[in-house]
Amino acid sequence: MKKIGLLFGMIFTTSVFFGQDSIQDRECKRMLLFVGQELKMQNYANAAMYYLKGEKLCGDYGAKEYKSMSQTLRNAIITESDNARKKLYTDTLLGVYDRMDEKGFYEETESSKRATYIMMSSKPDYKKADDIYLRAFKNNNKFNDAELTYYYYNLYTLYTITTNEDKAKYKKRLISDYFILSKKIERESFAASTQASLTSYFNNLVRSCEDILPELNGFMSSLPADKEAKKKTVNNFLTLLKEKGCTESDEYEMLIDTIISIDNTIDAVLAKAQLLQVKKRFKESIGVYRDAIEMTELDSVKNEIMLSILNIQYTDMNAYKTAYNTALSIKGNNRSKALLIAASCVAKTANTCGSSTFDRKCNYYYAAQLASQAGNPGIAAKYKSNAPSADEIFSNNSPSSVTLSCWNVTVDVK
Repeated sequence: MKKIGLLFGMIFTTSVFFGQDSIQDRECKRMLLFVGQELKMQNYANAAMYYLKGEKLCGDYGAKEYKSMSQTLRNAIITESDNARKKLYTDTLLGVYDRMDEKGFYEETESSKRATYIMMSSKPDYKKADDIYLRAFKNNNKFNDAELTYYYYNLYTLYTITTNEDKAKYKKRLISDYFILSKKIERESFAASTQASLTSYFNNLVRSCEDILPELNGFMSSLPADKEAKKKTVNNFLTLLKEKGCTESDEYEMLIDTIISIDNTIDAVLAKAQLLQVKKRFKESIGVYRDAIEMTELDSVKNEIMLSILNIQYTDMNAYKTAYNTALSIKGNNRSKALLIAASCVAKTANTCGSSTFDRKCNYYYAAQLASQAGNPGIAAKYKSNAPSADEIFSNNSPSSVTLSCWNVTVDVK
């Protein structure tokens, strides 16, 4: 009897156990059936609810069910107008993503979306969002405008709330990523508003020279090995320093020198000459301009550079005799400009060129002659009015010509 009772008990227990399994299995299938019905009617929130109930009843979903559940929750978020419910669905979706990650069902193509949902959740985890955004970039996710904006905003937020040594790391990333993302926005035709948003955060980060100059040495010590990438990075910083009014800084000059060392082009050398001129290092500037002349075979370019040298000598250095010689050497389209400057040099030094008042006034004959050759009769007439009068010519024995020792030319007296 005891054996029969024991056997009956085992049979009863087993039947109950399998009976419960069967009920749970039926409930699992019933939940998935409800999911399908709700999806047909586009009731995404209800479908998501049945998916979640089914997850508990079915024990473990496979990759297909998890993928469909995450898509259903995303649709629920998109179609929901109530912000509280939207955040609830977002938080739920993030839990699903975490479980997919743990089970090995998560697809990295979702990372840019997942990180953005973290930013839209009830309690954003900025560090986790940043980690997942970096996974998205690593796996070449295709970002949309909102995702790209959220990425940079999240990085900016991390910078503002961080107080430890990581703050400098975030700042460096914000600066370098701004250039990288700006290029991406241009190349991939993102909305103009996306660039505007990034620029707004960037300008809050870098307001003045003091915000960027101390950072440059760190960037310069870790330039890319590739020549073009290195040049692009340095040019980005040159542009930034121009925008922030930092062109007279030593760091700006360092960047110019770096560009020349990477790719010694005439444009880079001319930029260095212009910088030295701005910094009032005129002799050095002229020397670099002359280096640029040696780098071209084009006479038109040479004459443009010579005109720059002439302007330094005449305007910045007041070296009128030197400027006069430079002016006479300039040909082509700049010939008239150069001759007018030469005429001005003669006029400006008239009072120091000649042994007598009469001789000194005769310099204006030459200034007028040069202005006439430049095609400017008005200025020529002005100079001529300062030349000796008829009475002064008569008083000096009415010479027909005078040699001007300063310029080694002979001019007619009339």
